[in-house]
Amino acid sequence: MTTVDTGARPVEEIRFGGARVFTAELFGPAEVAEIRAAVASVPPGLRRDGQRLPGIGGMATIGEPLYRNRARIDHYTACARAENRALYRHFRLAHERVATFFEQRYALPVVYADELAVPGFHVFGFDAPGEYAGGSWHVDALETQAPALLARGADITAVVNFTVPIELPDGGSGMDLEADVPGAPPGRRGGGQPITVPYRTGTILFTESEVWHRISASRCLSPGQRRVTYQGHGVRLDDRWILFW
Repeated sequence: MTTVDTGARPVEEIRFGGARVFTAELFGPAEVAEIRAAVASVPPGLRRDGQRLPGIGGMATIGEPLYRNRARIDHYTACARAENRALYRHFRLAHERVATFFEQRYALPVVYADELAVPGFHVFGFDAPGEYAGGSWHVDALETQAPALLARGADITAVVNFTVPIELPDGGSGMDLEADVPGAPPGRRGGGQPITVPYRTGTILFTESEVWHRISASRCLSPGQRRVTYQGHGVRLDDRWILFW
């Protein structure tokens, strides 16, 4: 584990089995509270509520993410075009702080695209004390799924995937990651050294490659807990970074 200074915010690099994950503190407690208040006051049309399932809890998204719209790309694009500006204005602090961080880290401008949703939020609610399942193991690789990016796939030179916890259950949560097994056949991911990185509110966790990962379980010591994360992806294209969700 090493810490490097990007000029503005120190970045912690965690190495495991040939893979890497990074963290950096981006928001202080007052700023985290401001973003939480923005989540609470988001216009109803920008929030999509899902089912509440035993052992998993209830999930909502703020914004329409690509991963939930692979089979209806036209709907995803229409929502991005209709909602991006309102979402950017409502969550300006989150968008601008993360964009500035990446601009400083990579010395390139950060932009958004009309046909790609701006980074958004997951909101999980847990009614009772207990341990709630996290996500399934996967790699994101969304740059291979958005038609607007597929058309320029050969020109994409780097990727980034990021999560910023805004609210956490009182027993904690995090991200589980596994390095790939050296020499594994194409398409086989994970199976190497595992690591769990605890979430910390206001601290961005990001990878600069497609790493096998999942959300860790959420542990709730008391009722009415939530896990709220701001998250997204980025591709380097034409000497600029495009952030999206």
